[in-house]
Amino acid sequence: MSADLLARRTRWQAVTRQPPEPTLRVALLASYTVDPLVPYLGLGLHDAGLPATLSVGPFQQVVQQCLATDGFLAETRPDVLVVAQRLEEAGDPGPAGTGWATELVAGAEAAVTAARRHGALLVYVLPAVPATRPHGPADGMHADGVTASATAVRERLRDLLAGDPGVLLVDADEAVRTVGDGRAYHPALFRFAKVPYVEGVFGRLGAAASTLVGGFFGAVCRALVLDGDELTGAAHLLPALRELREAGVRVALRASGPGCWSTGDVVELLPVLDGWVTDDRPVADQLAEIAAEVDVALNQLVLAGTGPTDGDPVPRRVALGADARTWSDELRAARLTDRLPSRRWSGGPSTPTAAPAALSLDGFVAGLDVQVDYRPVTADAVAEVAELVARAHDFALAPAPPAAVLAERAGDLLAIRVRDRLGDYGTSGLVALDRSVQRWTVDVFSLSCPVLGKGVEAAVLRELTRRAKVDGADEVLVRWTDTGRNGTARRFLADLHAVVPADPEVRLRAARLDEGADATAAADRVTAVRR
Repeated sequence: MSADLLARRTRWQAVTRQPPEPTLRVALLASYTVDPLVPYLGLGLHDAGLPATLSVGPFQQVVQQCLATDGFLAETRPDVLVVAQRLEEAGDPGPAGTGWATELVAGAEAAVTAARRHGALLVYVLPAVPATRPHGPADGMHADGVTASATAVRERLRDLLAGDPGVLLVDADEAVRTVGDGRAYHPALFRFAKVPYVEGVFGRLGAAASTLVGGFFGAVCRALVLDGDELTGAAHLLPALRELREAGVRVALRASGPGCWSTGDVVELLPVLDGWVTDDRPVADQLAEIAAEVDVALNQLVLAGTGPTDGDPVPRRVALGADARTWSDELRAARLTDRLPSRRWSGGPSTPTAAPAALSLDGFVAGLDVQVDYRPVTADAVAEVAELVARAHDFALAPAPPAAVLAERAGDLLAIRVRDRLGDYGTSGLVALDRSVQRWTVDVFSLSCPVLGKGVEAAVLRELTRRAKVDGADEVLVRWTDTGRNGTARRFLADLHAVVPADPEVRLRAARLDEGADATAAADRVTAVRR
C-alpha cells in the first residue's frame, strides 16, 4: 500500500472516531467484497463537506437486495446507493457477451428500481474489462473475445443508465487501467475473501465516486481562493490559474493584511483575480465575503495553500508542496474543473420512468435454475465447513461454534452445495442436526452470502422436513438466537409460513433460544409455526 493510500485510511479512522453529524446515508452493494472502498469513498465525501454513514450489504446479491422490499436497503434507507458488478461473477459471457449483458442489465435495472423506491441517488460502477484472455494475443480478432464482449456490455449499460438524471456512472476500467492490469488484481485475497482489487483501485474508485456525488449535491469547485499568507512565489501558479478561469472557475486571494501586495509575484496575479480580501479579520469571515463577491456557495470554495488543513473553514483544500515550480501541475492534478453533465443542474432529477414490468425478485430467482445438493461431512472436511460457518454472519442461527465442537459432531453435519446458471458455488452452507425419534432439532444452519436470496434457505428446510418424515419424526425445530448480525436469518425464520409449504405430517417451527435456555423453554418462545 502506498504512503498516500495509507495516509487516507489513517485519516478515515480518525474521522470515524469523532464523526460529524452525517449528511448522507450511503449503501453499497456489489458482486464482490466492496468493504475496502469505504475509507476512500467516506473520506472523499467528508472532504467535500458531505459527511456520511456508509453501510455495506452482502456481496453477490445485487438483484435480490435491490428488489426485496425488506432487508438491507429497507434498514439503511440510503440517500446514495452504490452498486458495483463485475463481469467475472456474471457466469458464461455467451455470444458477443449476451450472457454477461443479461446478468448485468438485470442488476442495473434492479438498482434503478431500488434507488427510485428509496428516493436515492444511484452511483453505478461500470465493470472493468476482465484481464483474462482465453484467445491470448488474438483476443482482439474475435467478435466473441473478452474485449469485444465486455465492450458491448459496458456500452449497453452506459446507454441504459447515462441518460437517467438520478444516476451517476463511475468507470472501474479507468481505475484498473491506471493502476495497471498486472498490479490491479489481488488473486489470493479474492480466493480468500472475494476482494478482487488492490487498494490502489479502490482508492481511485472512491475518489471518483465522491467527486461525482459531491458535484451532484453542489459541492464542486466554483471558486479557488489563494492563501496569500502562504504562497510565496505565486506567479508560478499563473498557467494553471488561466486554465481554471477559462473553465469557468473564479479565482480570488485572501491574506491577513495588505502586506502581501508588496510581493511582486502577487501583483502579477491581478489579471486573473476576480476578487480579494486583505485585512485582519478571521479567515472564515474573509472567505464568506469572497463567496458573496463571486456569487458562489461557501462549500463551493476551494482554498489553496501550503499550510496544514486542520481548522480550515471550507470543506476542501488543495495542499501545495514546498517547490513553487510544481504548483501549476499540482493544481491541475487536483481536478478542480470536474463537472457533471449540464442536465444535472437543470432543476434536479427528472420524473423517473416506470420500472420494467417484467422485473421481479421471484422471476429472477426462478430463472437462476438453482440446484442444491446435500452431503455428509467427513472428518477431513470439518475444517472447511467450520471456516464457512465462521464467515456466515448474515445467515446464521447463533454465533459460530468452534471447529473442535463441530468435529465432535461430524456425524450430525450436512454440507450444502449450491450451483446455478451463473456458476458452481461449491460448499455454501452447513446444517447440524440433533435427531431423536420424534423431533429433529436444527441448531446450526449457516449459508454464505453468494447463495442467499436464491431460495436456498427454503429448499434446505423443505429437504430436512422430507427426510424427517422418512425417518419417522413428526417435528423439525429450528433453534436460533439474535447475534446482532443475523438479521437475514431472523427475517427468514419469522416468515416460515410464507416461504416453506406446510406438511401435514411434520410440524416445522422456529424457536428463539436465549443463551443458557434449554429446548423446553425454547419451545415456549415459538416465533413461527407450520403444521
